[in-house]
Amino acid sequence: MRVAATAEGIQLVHLEILRFLSIANKYSNTAQSLCDYLGQTKGSISQSLKLIEEAGHIERKACEKDGRVIRLHLSDAGKVCLKRMEVHLLPDLPDDEKRVTVLKALLSDWQTQNSSQGFGQCKTCRFNQSLTGHKFKCGLTGEALSKSDIDKICQEHVF
Repeated sequence: MRVAATAEGIQLVHLEILRFLSIANKYSNTAQSLCDYLGQTKGSISQSLKLIEEAGHIERKACEKDGRVIRLHLSDAGKVCLKRMEVHLLPDLPDDEKRVTVLKALLSDWQTQNSSQGFGQCKTCRFNQSLTGHKFKCGLTGEALSKSDIDKICQEHVF
């Protein structure tokens, strides 16, 4: 990750922020969620967000439902930057269902033992409800979710 970030001329934490925003769902794309996800202070995250916003990698937008909440989104430039870096980040792993099942169980146990926040994909959350016709609903918020929504991560995730 450091090599990828350095090659792009950004700090490692900025890469982590860009990656988080690329996979965060509509409930989790806030500065507070970033603090929780990265385990950093509000001040540290605020400074990082300022720098990557000035670089044109992110955009801040008021939430449509609650204008007091500011949502963070990758800009087109941020998406391009992240795509260049991801070439160095993601190994080509075999799709082995048994390994995935074991890994999910380990992560669930680890989160429970350490009282960690969830941050998992909606499709693996106990609140995710599969409806007919490839439609989904969040049982926690009651909101409809799209197919692309359930592939993103949420801070309210519970195995």
